[in-house]
Amino acid sequence: MLEPKDIIRRYNALKAKRDGLWLEVWREARRYCMPTYSDFKTEGGVRGKYLFDTTAIEARERLAAGMFNWMAPPDKRWFELVPQDNELAKDEEVKDYFGEVTRIVAVSLANSNWASILIQALNNIACGLDAVVYCEDGGDQSVLSFTSFPIETVCYSEDSRGHVDTLFREVEMTARQLMQEFEEDHLPDKIREEAGNPDKKDTKHKILHGVFPRHDREKGCLDRKNMPFADVYIDEESSTIIYEGGFEEYPFAVCRFEKSDNETYGRGPGVNMLPTIKMANRMSEAYILGREHQSDPTYLVPDGSLIAKDFNRDPGAVIPYKPDINGSKPEMLPNNINFGTLFEDIAAIDEKIKYGFYWDIFDPLGDLKQITATEAEIRNEGKMIPFAPIAGNLHSELFRVIIHRVYGICCRRGMLPQPPPRLAENPDYKVEFVSKIALSIKKLETLGWLQTEASLMNIAQVKPDIIDNFDTDEIARSMALANGCAPNWLVNEKDRDNTRAARAEAAQQQQAAEQLLAGTSALGANLGKTPEKGSPLDAVMSGQGV
Repeated sequence: MLEPKDIIRRYNALKAKRDGLWLEVWREARRYCMPTYSDFKTEGGVRGKYLFDTTAIEARERLAAGMFNWMAPPDKRWFELVPQDNELAKDEEVKDYFGEVTRIVAVSLANSNWASILIQALNNIACGLDAVVYCEDGGDQSVLSFTSFPIETVCYSEDSRGHVDTLFREVEMTARQLMQEFEEDHLPDKIREEAGNPDKKDTKHKILHGVFPRHDREKGCLDRKNMPFADVYIDEESSTIIYEGGFEEYPFAVCRFEKSDNETYGRGPGVNMLPTIKMANRMSEAYILGREHQSDPTYLVPDGSLIAKDFNRDPGAVIPYKPDINGSKPEMLPNNINFGTLFEDIAAIDEKIKYGFYWDIFDPLGDLKQITATEAEIRNEGKMIPFAPIAGNLHSELFRVIIHRVYGICCRRGMLPQPPPRLAENPDYKVEFVSKIALSIKKLETLGWLQTEASLMNIAQVKPDIIDNFDTDEIARSMALANGCAPNWLVNEKDRDNTRAARAEAAQQQQAAEQLLAGTSALGANLGKTPEKGSPLDAVMSGQGV
């Protein structure tokens, strides 16, 4: 039995911790990296008024766009559903089934608002804030519907394995909206009365939405109040549950760019680089002020020396003055700033910011213009090493969660084909990523093999069987996939083995034919000799054939 007061109490505790420890950090990161979203509650208005250096904004946009295009491009294949069991993965019927399922899931994503929500989420991650994406059945409008929530509007907690499985968000809804969204008999009397009063129907109420694991459900029953995850809406003023439903999969994907062991919320480039970003902003401000003073300098004017009432600083102006007994006159205040050095210092700080936002990863030709293509490829793969853990977080906390949720929605809608009988024994599946970044990380294994092979060449000349330590067939197939080849380009292993057997048989027959021809030639030269026992010629002479 869900107790609304207990849920509200838990939300308030999580919210107090979030606001006290994180809210100011997030606001400052947005102020410098994402000023257009610095006030997530209002629309319009001037943003970034006090910014003088936009490097962090450009770097955040580039990192978000890079992750979008290199990890989940909407027009390319970037993931595959495959069976968890490796033996099942070799079954052609199972392989075809998961190929079709992958296509259906990808098309469902492409036909939804996934792309626009994803870029919002990735911008939040690049800014240094966690991404929160909600996925639900689109109803009659579409198969899927996605929403991105600002991290400042939600609070959450993790399970024992560090996965976010509980999330609360507070929303404001008018009495009229509540009557439209929820069943009337579940609403408090006050809200129903306000909805019927023209003067009060737009009165706002705070509604708490919570999604968390349901532990007291009835096993074997999958109605909305017995699903694995509870979906609860509570009117906070009256502590009344106005809706109780459920989800079969967790509908929120909460992705942290990186996270320390003792923290629930994550951090990212915008937060990590904040001191450097603020330094660049202050240095750029000083540079602008210095240039303004240089082009429009300050003047020292002796008291009482000017005849003109106002000091005219227009170009070509003639300014009469009356020198005092020391002969003093108006003069410019010295400006000894070395703008060349200051500009170089700002450029160096900007480069630090770009590096902190992984700028070089998404600029493949940045420092590779004077080297060979092979060297460029090796260096580019090496650039992936520091980004590999980040890609792992995105894969596990964002993309896998979303794909699993979409798979469930498509399955309940009856959109998926009938699974092969063999899958009934082991229906588990996994998601493999084949995006540009995923393949670049996998190529590190390929480079490892190439280096190993080069190291073993000299040994193999003396001891050829050293290569027997490696499954070269598996290496070849894995390298093809790591280089981006489509899986259906690879023949299945059974057909490969049959081809090899047929080739071996043909070679054996060719060899026998050549031996027979050689024996026939020898027959003419050695008519008086008895053929060697067991030779092809002996077989012909004895009538046994080859």
